[in-house]
Amino acid sequence: MALLPLKPGRSGLYLGAALLLGGFALLLWYALPQHYVVFAGYAALVLLLLLWLLLRSYLRQLDTEVMALNLQADSLRDQSFNLTANRAVLRELTPLAEALNQMSAELAQQRATLYQRELLLDTVLQTNPSALILTDEQGRVLFSNPAARHLLSGGRRFDGSYFSAVLADWPELLKACQAGAQGLIHAGDAQNVWHLSVSPFRLNQREHLLYQLKPMTREFKQEEIKAWKKLIRVIGHELNNSLAPMSSLAFSGARLVKKPDFSAADQAQLAQMFAVIGERATQLNQFLQAYLNFAKLPPPQPSLVHFASLINNLQNQYEFELLGDLPRSEWFLDSAQLTQLLLNLLKNAGEAGASIAGTTLSFRELPHQLVLELQDDGGGLSAEVLQHALVPFYTTKPQGSGIGLTLCRDIMESHGGSLELFNQSAGLLVRLTFPRIAATSLPGI
Repeated sequence: MALLPLKPGRSGLYLGAALLLGGFALLLWYALPQHYVVFAGYAALVLLLLLWLLLRSYLRQLDTEVMALNLQADSLRDQSFNLTANRAVLRELTPLAEALNQMSAELAQQRATLYQRELLLDTVLQTNPSALILTDEQGRVLFSNPAARHLLSGGRRFDGSYFSAVLADWPELLKACQAGAQGLIHAGDAQNVWHLSVSPFRLNQREHLLYQLKPMTREFKQEEIKAWKKLIRVIGHELNNSLAPMSSLAFSGARLVKKPDFSAADQAQLAQMFAVIGERATQLNQFLQAYLNFAKLPPPQPSLVHFASLINNLQNQYEFELLGDLPRSEWFLDSAQLTQLLLNLLKNAGEAGASIAGTTLSFRELPHQLVLELQDDGGGLSAEVLQHALVPFYTTKPQGSGIGLTLCRDIMESHGGSLELFNQSAGLLVRLTFPRIAATSLPGI
């Protein structure tokens, strides 16, 4: 069926013209004198013949134009946008033909743009190193790219299969996909690390899921090697800084003891050497203990926090000002780890030269969050230090280990919270945000 049914009804036009001329002839019949009646009849017949010829010519022209436009409309229906109506036969319907030509040009441009986008999208999907799997609401695979087939089925296609059947040999991955888990997961064995992303969306009024799976094992191994190398360099540097002077002092002490005229002054000097060796040994032990504590951070054990006791404990070790009121609601956190975290931050503030009055701690309760803000007036951090402050082993202190703030960040992340650093006023602002944990979710409650 044509898109433009524009052919006019010829019989209707002919009947209308005949009635018009018939009425005109009757009017002449009654209005003119009797001797003019025959003349009027002949005139009416001539007019009727002339009108018929004009209508026939006009309708033939209109029929030709309509056929030309119908051909163009049929080509548009068949998605062929190159055919246009013959302008040589167009007169009355020229505006309509121009509108069709404009619509045809716009549709052609849109199709070309859509084709280019589809080609680009297909190229991206086919060459993407991440495994991409699209499933419908029943879990049946609708699309998988080469990376997914190579990763999960040895290069074989599995479109049309159920995704759960494809992941039968990957129970950890199957469990994560069914739970809609996001982030890093270990699958296959402890050495395989993947990043899983699950994105639900509606397509053709139906729910679909797009799974993106990126192997991260190689990257993690490279980062692990870098971390170990950096750790060995840091520990080796600290060991060398402590052991070299200790060895030198021990050698000097041994020579001093062997002197035949060992005097009281030599004894005092020897005692001083032993004191220096002991001090260096203590510092080295503290340094190694800090690394051990960092590596052995246990999972948090949330319990009801008594903030008054917590503040008293902190102020017994570091002086600071408490701004505002303590939290009035019940908050369940690991009190020991929270204390360790705040002690590290207060220690950093003191080492930065913050004053007692300029070191403040405040609490802010939100419906689902507890926000702690520690502000000091120690001058803040440079842009470079602020950018790398939470990077493990990064430090600007001569005797620093570079794990203090990293340990604080890990404590916050283990609680599901966040740690943020800002240069504000005359010093550094540390913002700690803890999510609310319901008492009913704790074991034994």
